[in-house]
Amino acid sequence: MTQLMQALSYCMAFILLAQPVQADQHVNVLLYHHVSANTPRSTSLSPQEFASHMAYLHDHGYQVVDLGQAISSIQAGDELPTKSVAITFDDAWRNIYTNALPIMEQYDYPFTVFVNTDPIDQNNRIAMTWDMLRDMKQRGGTLANHTKDHDYLVRKPTYNQQWLQDTLANIAFAQQRLEQETGPTNKWLAYPYGEYNLALKQALKERGYLAFGQQSGGIAAFSDWQALPRFPAAGPYSNLKTLKLKLASQPMPVDYQGFPEPVIRLDEANANPPTLSISMLRQERKGVRDQVRCFILGAVETPTWQDKQHWQVSASAALPAGRSRYNCTSPIWGQSNYYWLSQQWLVYQE
Repeated sequence: MTQLMQALSYCMAFILLAQPVQADQHVNVLLYHHVSANTPRSTSLSPQEFASHMAYLHDHGYQVVDLGQAISSIQAGDELPTKSVAITFDDAWRNIYTNALPIMEQYDYPFTVFVNTDPIDQNNRIAMTWDMLRDMKQRGGTLANHTKDHDYLVRKPTYNQQWLQDTLANIAFAQQRLEQETGPTNKWLAYPYGEYNLALKQALKERGYLAFGQQSGGIAAFSDWQALPRFPAAGPYSNLKTLKLKLASQPMPVDYQGFPEPVIRLDEANANPPTLSISMLRQERKGVRDQVRCFILGAVETPTWQDKQHWQVSASAALPAGRSRYNCTSPIWGQSNYYWLSQQWLVYQE
């Protein structure tokens, strides 16, 4: 992480010279889980830390926007306010209601909560109640789907038709419960743990869902609408110094629709480490190409360019079991900030 932030600071020191993607046509999305000092640190930040994040957004000219309105504007080709940010929470923990909601109301900030519905139906004491969720919706919140039970959707022995039917039924059940209890609900899904495969992504697209992962980044018109990124902002990512750099970034303009299968099965020959092959949406100048860097398992990897528009990168060693990411950045020609791209992988064997 230190190497990543040092490299990003280095990029931001350069004022380069070319045509950037417009800053007012994307939104960076923050992802939170617990807002509590008494929950697992890996997915938590304290109320004081959360308050400092919201104060920073307010004091530094960031425009906290409704996620649905931002998506509609981007898809329509309309401009967004400069420095647009959307706030999301996963899992509908009760501490979001008790600790985060009052802080967001101080600034009149809209937000989205992705809800897994079984804990609500089972009256889990650390989850919100349906009354709390309805109240949040009245007070500026949007509710969306996080499956019924927060199960691992793609850590399964086979991806056959039965697996797909069961997975889609899980998602449909949660959608139905949200609509029954809280009224009309956008067809948005946050993948539990950010894990998905290409078959699930395609099935959701066919059924009219937008879907969100947990890989870092912002959303633009060229994004993959069934694998939308969000910047994790809790636990090890809650440090405001590093979060400032991420908030200043823009989505890297690449063909996200062409990304590979993100699940790596260990019984597949030569699958690990995976290669990420990138097609930029335009040819890039040498000054940009020379400064693209990817941060993988604590190491800095330099991509190999095939031409001015295509490059690829791979880890220098096999990825460990579980989730890993390739985080890549490049300077924006003509600006002092940079592009951000992230791909999450799941290395899995039954």
